[in-house]
Amino acid sequence: MKSKPGSRPSRSGQILFAGLCSLMVGACASPVVGAQAGPCNKGVCKAEVTVQSCKPAQMLVDPEPIPVPAPNNIEWTILTPGYVFTTDGIVIDGKGFTPRPGVTGSGKKFIVHDDHTDRRKKIKYVVRVTRQSDGVACDPYDPFINND
Repeated sequence: MKSKPGSRPSRSGQILFAGLCSLMVGACASPVVGAQAGPCNKGVCKAEVTVQSCKPAQMLVDPEPIPVPAPNNIEWTILTPGYVFTTDGIVIDGKGFTPRPGVTGSGKKFIVHDDHTDRRKKIKYVVRVTRQSDGVACDPYDPFINND
């Protein structure tokens, strides 16, 4: 049944329209299956370091690059048992990054404050870890931070 110009839609048309609007709003509010939430919350952006081999360096940092949307602390955690950060475990090639406090958590964590003055998408940094069993320094690994 057609409505006349300027007339109101039928009751069934109103219900259909409301249902479609609800579906659209619900789709926008629902997380996408397989999508990962951002690594930043409550004043810290978190990254996980996994070491597969010390020499040559075979490490993974997740996420990579680390997206930092605003001034924040960045906290790296080594997941692989038997490895710890060196005192200069994270060295960032950019401005506005301060080790605060630096290496912590029995060597398993490294925290740096990013004041977000360096606005590049690809800010290189170096990860340095040591194998605890023999004290050997692993080859450095070079991932990125994204301050865009």
